Amino acid sequence: MNFKYQIKLIVLAGLLILASLLMVSCGTEEAKPITIGVINLAPSLEPLYENFRTQMAELGFTEGENINYIYGGPAASIADLDTIAQEFVEADVDLILAMTTPASQAVARATTDIPIIFAPVNDPIGSGLVDNLIHPGKNITGVTFGSQEEKRLEWFLRVAPEIKRIYIPYNPNDDSSTTALGNVSAAASRFGAEIVQVPVQDGDQVAAAIENIPDGVDAIYLLPDSLVMGRVSEFTTKARELGLPTSVPETDTVPGGGLMSYGMSLDAIGKQAARLANQVLQNGINPGELPVENAEFFLVINLKTAQDLGLEIPDEILRQADIIIR
Repeated sequence: MNFKYQIKLIVLAGLLILASLLMVSCGTEEAKPITIGVINLAPSLEPLYENFRTQMAELGFTEGENINYIYGGPAASIADLDTIAQEFVEADVDLILAMTTPASQAVARATTDIPIIFAPVNDPIGSGLVDNLIHPGKNITGVTFGSQEEKRLEWFLRVAPEIKRIYIPYNPNDDSSTTALGNVSAAASRFGAEIVQVPVQDGDQVAAAIENIPDGVDAIYLLPDSLVMGRVSEFTTKARELGLPTSVPETDTVPGGGLMSYGMSLDAIGKQAARLANQVLQNGINPGELPVENAEFFLVINLKTAQDLGLEIPDEILRQADIIIR
């Protein structure tokens, strides 16, 4: 090999090394995929997670390429949430999606550094998650559905005006459930309805609440309660057997046999949560600086269930419904 050719090779090698160094210094080396930890207590919120992933993909986050999810399914109990939250801290995930109030409280206890997006939480201030809705503070923001209970109960009584005594199972260990119960109880007293409330703290007690619906109640009203909503289909099945109308807090569960809902859409909330996550991951915004978003409420009426119950729903009410299931 002649001397000039050797010089050319040395120069070319040097240029290649310099180019690779410049590429690294400019940040063009392959980026590490983002990892999102997902913590959930309510099986009924699984569609929310799927909608979140779908929206994230539309925003440019492709699983297996630039984003990964750590999710083992809904936690078996509230007692498991702190362990799951700690695992996310140890894994040093880039963001946590927390579904339900207890799950959000668990990750808030575990970390003040990792960004947290909750979706949804009934009362973020009352549950100690944020300082206020406009400036949440710390490392957390998300989607709240506030208190639609008064309006939902009003619609329920308009759809089924014969209702006087309403059966409500609730979990006293879930802040979302107790807050909602307080709101609906206050509304019931104004509307002249009586609440028959039954505390449930585990699966066995929920099963008993389904099988032992007391005589003399006219309807079943389910709260945004992860423990109770995990058995929503069993409640609506039992209600149909007894000829009782049921109101559910999540519009997505009305087709399963509930009579009506004035509440949140898991599809819409999943998209809202993804948009918030995108602002944190893509734009580098501190979650504590992103205002908590309100979920949009929809009036959904299951006309088939109404017909099975022998209820005549006035056209005036049907015209106001966002969705009618026939």
